[in-house]
Amino acid sequence: MSPTLAGRSLGELIALRRYLFDELVRRFHLRTLPDTHHILDDALTACIITSIAPSEQSVESSLQYWLVFLKFITQKMNLHIDAPGLSDEDREERHRLWWAVYIIDRHSALSFNNRPCIPDKECHQLPTPCSDLLWNNMGPLFEGLDASECIRPPLGYDVQSLDIFGVFLPLSKILGEILEYHSLLENSPLNADKNLLHAIRETIEIHLGHWYRSFKQSVGLEFCDIAQPEPSSAAPTKQYPKVAYYGLHMYHCMFILLYGLMDVVRMYEDLEWQASSDFIIVGEHAMACASVAKHILLVDPQLLFMYRYFGTYLLQSSFIFLILAQKLGHRSDTLILGNCSINLQVLDTFVKTTNMDYQRTFAKLLRKVLSSQLNTPDDTSASPKPSTGDTAGESATLDPEMLRYRWTAGHRGLWANSVPGDLS
Repeated sequence: MSPTLAGRSLGELIALRRYLFDELVRRFHLRTLPDTHHILDDALTACIITSIAPSEQSVESSLQYWLVFLKFITQKMNLHIDAPGLSDEDREERHRLWWAVYIIDRHSALSFNNRPCIPDKECHQLPTPCSDLLWNNMGPLFEGLDASECIRPPLGYDVQSLDIFGVFLPLSKILGEILEYHSLLENSPLNADKNLLHAIRETIEIHLGHWYRSFKQSVGLEFCDIAQPEPSSAAPTKQYPKVAYYGLHMYHCMFILLYGLMDVVRMYEDLEWQASSDFIIVGEHAMACASVAKHILLVDPQLLFMYRYFGTYLLQSSFIFLILAQKLGHRSDTLILGNCSINLQVLDTFVKTTNMDYQRTFAKLLRKVLSSQLNTPDDTSASPKPSTGDTAGESATLDPEMLRYRWTAGHRGLWANSVPGDLS
């Protein structure tokens, strides 16, 4: 959706976008039948629907269908295998579409509590996309470059360029590793080997270190300081691409996923985890996420850059502050409540832009908790009853609506079509 269109308000732009997506889905549905002769444009359209249109109610209810179709058509067309006789542009377009689906695959696995469908072994030799700067050049691709400059490396852990693929492909690879790590934790025959699990987690953290060092080389230390808690997180003195802000937020969220339990109910109830060093690591990175989110609102006030993608990671970092604020009651310090307020501002912006169910639900719950601690009215209760604060967490309980969104075996994360009682 274009952020600027003469004579159109934001509400009109959102309504127009929703109408256009409804028409796209209606007209394209016949192209998803299995006996259809699919072409590259079909895969591109499916990619658009699954990466943008899920924010529309008409598509949200059938999102699983579109995700399955996208992965089916991408693998059916063998976009990760170079066909003979392709031009550089055609080959690069196929590569970029494959890698876009790879990112969506990892993201949807996290969002809906699944394992990734596309294994890394399918694309371990596939070159990564060229930079957006080169791709958007009006002339022939690779024109004027030496042969060595035209060779793209396979997917690793370093940031190759400050664009979507350069920043998020290595993070998506790491996300896949984290999801597989949690799958091992849930597998009783395998999770008994604590040394193995510890080694896997250490390896993932090494990979995150590779990403961060290469990212810091691309943006500089001053930019990375925006993740520091207030008042240290001053705005950068020079302009950086929006993808850098979103990438830094996702980097810190990877630690929350790696050292956390992913499921808000388990994190809320697990007192042993809350007393561990893992909880301290998660809390530090949740604060970093909130600091970066504040800057994201400054550079992208309507969250138009990648709203669907960002929402899941914002939610995971917000879980920590919800737990802290609700357990500590009136003993929550200003830093915790301030970070809750920042994340609530972002959620409110999400609701205006995308109007997703889980964003509305969590914004309402976070506002309720904040109003209780600050003794101010909220829009969900005419007379909120603040906790006594005598014993932290003594009577605090999670709102039943949070039971709709679970990341444990048998539950589907943000895919909550049931009433809360069905999933409790």
